[in-house]
Amino acid sequence: MNTDRNEENPCGSVSSVFVRVPRSSRVTQMPLEMRIEVRAEGDLTEEERKQLSWPWDAPERDFEWSEPDWCVLVWADGQVVSQLAIAERTCVVAGQPVKLGGVGNVIALPAWRGRGFTSRAMGRAAEFMCRELGVEFGLLVCEEDVVAFYERLGWQVVEGPLTFDQPGGKATWPAVAMVLPCGEQEWPEGVIDLCGRPW
Repeated sequence: MNTDRNEENPCGSVSSVFVRVPRSSRVTQMPLEMRIEVRAEGDLTEEERKQLSWPWDAPERDFEWSEPDWCVLVWADGQVVSQLAIAERTCVVAGQPVKLGGVGNVIALPAWRGRGFTSRAMGRAAEFMCRELGVEFGLLVCEEDVVAFYERLGWQVVEGPLTFDQPGGKATWPAVAMVLPCGEQEWPEGVIDLCGRPW
């Protein structure tokens, strides 16, 4: 895991971006300030972890998941309104080692959805993974109904199959896998082994 720290930000934030965005009518009509930051997962306080333990409304998958290395937090009105997690991993694809940035736990609070917060989090995650972590590809797993959303952000569906570790041995992801190229390299078609638990 990248352990570089900004001396001006000892909490582990890699950077913050401030943007003025219009408010939803569900909240109020005044503009608000949005902040996006990348944090090392280990630097989160217990109070922050409790705040980020939101109810999950995606279909349940009976798998054991890996812990993230980083998280992207989108703040508005003094609270986190969207978040995602990033795992660094060297996996094996078609027999070749590939350095990946795994994106997971992509979610926004219900009252703040449909306003671009998650798209901004995904954009910051892509920038962080490709430029600062130096991965070759981003990789995420998802359900069919959100594929179009990720495709609009530049992600591409790959065939796989995608396998990963579970307590009982290797398992296969039953839905969709998508990648985001960080350079000109082409994705090697073939079996994807995450070499660990999924993210």
